[in-house]
Amino acid sequence: MSVVDEIKERLDIVEVIQAYVPLKKAGRNYKGLCPFHTEKTPSFVVFPETGTWHCFGACGTGGDLFTFIMKRENLGFGEALAMLAQRAGVELEPRRSQSPELEKRLDLLREINQAAAVYFHHLLLHSDEAARARAYLEKRGLQPETIDRFQVGYALDQWDALLRYLTGKGYAVADVAEAGLIIEREDRSGYYDRFRGRVIFPIRDPQGRTLGFGARILGEGTPKYLNSPQTPLFDKGSVLFGLDQAKAAIRSTGQAVLVEGYMDVLTAHQHGIQNVVAQMGTALTEAQLALLKRYTRRFVLALDADLAGDQATLRGLEVARQTMDREVVPVPTPQGLIRFEDRLAAEIRIVSLPAGYDPDLLIRESPTRWDQLIAQARPVMDYYFDVLTADLDLSTAKGKAEAVRLLGPLLIEIGDSVQRTHYLQQLARMVQVDERTLWQQIRRVVGKSTGTRTTGPRPTEKPVEEKLVFRLDEHCLSLVLAHPELLAQVNEALQAWEEPPFGTDDLGRPEDQAILNAWRDWLAQGGTPNARGSFYDTLDEPLQQRVDLLFRIREGQPPVPEICRKDEVLDAILQLRVRNLQRQNHELRFLHEEAQASGDREAFRRYGQFNIAITARLRRLQRVINDRSISGRRQQYDRSIRMLSA
Repeated sequence: MSVVDEIKERLDIVEVIQAYVPLKKAGRNYKGLCPFHTEKTPSFVVFPETGTWHCFGACGTGGDLFTFIMKRENLGFGEALAMLAQRAGVELEPRRSQSPELEKRLDLLREINQAAAVYFHHLLLHSDEAARARAYLEKRGLQPETIDRFQVGYALDQWDALLRYLTGKGYAVADVAEAGLIIEREDRSGYYDRFRGRVIFPIRDPQGRTLGFGARILGEGTPKYLNSPQTPLFDKGSVLFGLDQAKAAIRSTGQAVLVEGYMDVLTAHQHGIQNVVAQMGTALTEAQLALLKRYTRRFVLALDADLAGDQATLRGLEVARQTMDREVVPVPTPQGLIRFEDRLAAEIRIVSLPAGYDPDLLIRESPTRWDQLIAQARPVMDYYFDVLTADLDLSTAKGKAEAVRLLGPLLIEIGDSVQRTHYLQQLARMVQVDERTLWQQIRRVVGKSTGTRTTGPRPTEKPVEEKLVFRLDEHCLSLVLAHPELLAQVNEALQAWEEPPFGTDDLGRPEDQAILNAWRDWLAQGGTPNARGSFYDTLDEPLQQRVDLLFRIREGQPPVPEICRKDEVLDAILQLRVRNLQRQNHELRFLHEEAQASGDREAFRRYGQFNIAITARLRRLQRVINDRSISGRRQQYDRSIRMLSA
């Protein structure tokens, strides 16, 4: 449930609006004088059953709780959200904002880090001492373009080369130390460079700003890799190496591939595999997942094929299970009831690399083989079955019980009943226990350990195909966001049919209305459709989550040929308007009957006029839809004739 839905569920729309407008009960609804224009006869109606309102007077507008508050208080969506959340007792995620002084301080540290990155990169390209670093990178197969793109550098094997360079540019020693680039001597007699005689990899945020560095030693020595320390800018568990270069590809492919090291990322991007980022040797963290969730909900973990890699993968999967968003999906049961299932709102897959290979080596040897392995990435449950039972003796009662203890809670979390039944059968065969008995045991044990009633069908229930169902207005908005270049053409066609342009009145949810307004404003201010990530960063967290869903709608649809996209958008908008007008007519019918029963002649006349106008518009739209349908069939027939003639 989204935060907007939760607020609507907690607040009574009648109670909220009554604070602004005196309302009187009229049948199942409530009426009052419209607060948005001057009138003597009440034309403002609140529908508590649907949580909506509509003015049947001069305004002719309507909406829900959010749109009322935004219009009445002259607020933006974010301000209305904060106001209503406080009233409903719903806690919002705080928007990260910095004081001007702190932001200025952070900008200075970023500037110092960027100056260091430029210095290191220049040394790699031109310093005589960096010849061995250049030879090392050449041996690893890195091309000059990749080195430039990621601004790979080299730190001189001297105690204070960087310190002297930065202070010579006017930066204070204390600021350079706070950026994590130098270390104070134990006797406090001065400072020395943190990175010396190493290949340098700048680590940047999604906007491309340098936060810190990773450094690899040349030759023997420890540690092999050295990272920047914790600073006001840099937290190893909160960043992902290469995300600034990978985020566009992650969005376009709908998938992020996570690897361990810097060279894995550089090699992948050099070979055109650009949706790859690195955890820098750590297990996945909640902060890293929060970063990735902004771009995709599908992750592939491609970690090294060894015990340490397995342990890191297991830790990362546990973090993902605990921190990823969940969605509650209604599922019909064979008994005709509705069961609500809680499932992980993400897809996680695992790539098992061949023994002795890491992603860097595998991609250099065969990019095609890498692509095949990613395409064949295993579902996370298959990985759990292998790794969690690898050390168990399944011929003993103790080993079988341990397998059920480890895998049972994971089976409960599987939302899809077909998949759950598949893995339950697999576990039943593994421990040689009857499937029904095993499921009862799992539900009993997991229910006791969590203190909650577990969800999910019994193994004997008939599997039900489960999929997300999207509203028509969501479908329309997702099309407009995906193809904004078509909006002008679509609006021109609507105008020819005496219809207003596509706008917020077509959308039922306040988040969608806010997103459409923000999207149009952003494009008007010079934003480009292919830079959606920048637009995304301007939105509040609830709107970002909503945009995620809208793009998941597009990902779940078959691709539409370019020549057909305009027609698809038009057809969707026409159908949406017919549906909205039919709903208004339904509401009017009840209001018309209530006015007649109460003897309110003025209301009876006004509702009748609205009904006539809406019915006329419905007929006009239906004729347009029918004409388009006939035209479409004729075009299809003509294409078929041409194909046969050829």
